[in-house]
Formats: sequence, C-alpha cells, structure tokens
Amino acid sequence: MSDPVPAATVIVLRPSDANFEVLMVRRHRGSRFMADSFVFPGGRVEPSDPSLLHAATREVREEVALVIDEQSLVPIAHWITPSSEPRRYDTYFYVTTMPPGQTAKHDAVETTELLWATPGDVLRRNEAGELKLPPPTICNLRDLSRHSSIEAVLGWARQKTIVAILPKLAPVEDSLAILLPWDRDYVATPGETRAIDASHPIAQGPSRFLLKDGRWWGKIQKI
Repeated sequence: MSDPVPAATVIVLRPSDANFEVLMVRRHRGSRFMADSFVFPGGRVEPSDPSLLHAATREVREEVALVIDEQSLVPIAHWITPSSEPRRYDTYFYVTTMPPGQTAKHDAVETTELLWATPGDVLRRNEAGELKLPPPTICNLRDLSRHSSIEAVLGWARQKTIVAILPKLAPVEDSLAILLPWDRDYVATPGETRAIDASHPIAQGPSRFLLKDGRWWGKIQKI
C-alpha cells in the first residue's frame, strides 16, 4: 500500500448560451494515469509549491495557459485513489470562473485536446462511448449538471461540506468495479476504508462503476 501524493484539480467554468460550459482536457494516450481520458486540468503538488492552491493555479497555467487567482478557487470535492492502486493521489477539486481576456490552450505534451462543453453534454458523450471519463470526473460533472448557472454552482460549493471519497477496486461480473464508500459491498471489500453512510448528502448517483470496453460506465444503478 503506497501513500497518496497530494494533488489539485481545477474546474473552470465559462458562461454560454446553455447556461455554462466546463473546461476539460484529454490526457495523452501514453499517460501512466488516466490515459486518453477527458479530465479537468490539474496535477500533483511539487516540492516547490507552497500550498495546494498554488499547485492548482500552476497546473492550470502549465496545462491550459490560464492565469488563475488563487483566491477565486472554491473547494468542491476531495477524492483519494484506492489503496490497491500503485499510483495514488490525494486530490482536491476546486471550481472557478474563466478569467476575462484569456484564451485556454492545451499544452500538447501531457494533453492532446481541449474541450469546452456543458456538463450534461460531456456526460451524454461518455454514455454514448464517444469519450472516456474517470469516475471522479463523472461524479463532479453530475454535481455541476444539477445547477443552471455559474452563480448557483459557486453558491452551492461555498456551502458544501467537503468529505474525502476513498473508493475501492473489486472484481465484479468478470470485470472490475470501483466501489464508492456508500456501496453495500464497500466495507467487506479489502483495502483502506473510509465508509460513508448511504443517507449522507454526498451519496447521490451510483454507488459503483463497472469497467466495460475500456470505459468506466456511470449509469450503474445505486445498490
């Protein structure tokens, strides 16, 4: 069991005719972590970073060429990679708005594509098999899709109590599943445990994701 590396991810929102869009990048096919998946800009905390917020803004600057004010970042989620994984991250997700007068551009090194789209559209494309999303990204997009404006997202995020989500990996139905902490089989599954009761406000949506055709499918029913 390895210790998770601190990391920070930033969800950048901009206004659109469909209320708002979210900025995503496609990780390189050769990446050792979440290869070829669409994710939010972010990465590990480096020794030179004095804080998580500094790491978050540095990663956004390096990956999508945006200069973000640290004070604009609002925490929205906290995910920890399962203890059975050899490469682990302890990641805080932050939300912010697109800074005026700037243009996002992917770095063409770690990432190969940049995407602006509504949360609902990204989720629909994932369900259709058009792109790949990791489970934490799916869950965050679902949270965002429940709101009709950037102001509503930011208001919700400022009032939200952040709870660490530590999934577990388990063999299920001749495949692999990611069990979230409120799944009925979570506690009995081997691995580091941080259970969350199914009645908790954070326990919305599915309780597990199944790996099928190289993708994590987020339409799995809550059980």
